Amino acid sequence: MGDTVTYARVLDGIATASDPPDLLEPDDVTALGRWWDLRQHDQPTATWEAEVIGPHGWQPIVTTPRPADTETTTHDYSLNLVAGAPTEVWTPRPWTPDELAGNEAQANTTQLVDESDESVDKLVLVVEALNAITALTNADINANPAAIIKDLARECKTIARQANREARLTSGRTESTDTGAVVDD
Repeated sequence: MGDTVTYARVLDGIATASDPPDLLEPDDVTALGRWWDLRQHDQPTATWEAEVIGPHGWQPIVTTPRPADTETTTHDYSLNLVAGAPTEVWTPRPWTPDELAGNEAQANTTQLVDESDESVDKLVLVVEALNAITALTNADINANPAAIIKDLARECKTIARQANREARLTSGRTESTDTGAVVDD
């Protein structure tokens, strides 16, 4: 439920979530053709509930904790009369295919964001490593070009994986977290 409603109006055996209005109009089914002031003023809540709003059908909603969802089951909210009191009821049901896809996309988004956060420090190190490589002299490069090329490739893989994470998040392609195969060096 969006806004929290703490009361329900029970009329003809049906509970409808609804906080009582400040004023009840004369055409209401319980108004007996006159205006009613339903504001609490300075009376205790129990007195207000029993003597002011109760005669017009409003009762506090009995809240029940929402059960935890599982990989296969979620719960729908409803408001039912239980022993005469409006009570929150949670009915289990299987996730729909669209909900499952949305859950997976949300989990993937969270993973991609977490990986992006972890990559910030790695990318700073990549920049520093690339700065070190570009500071090498030609003699250093000529002495061992394969090692320098391998270092550069490692740094470029880090950049490419992070760019892929950002592209997935930006484009909404969160059906997967694949950023390319990770090959140990």
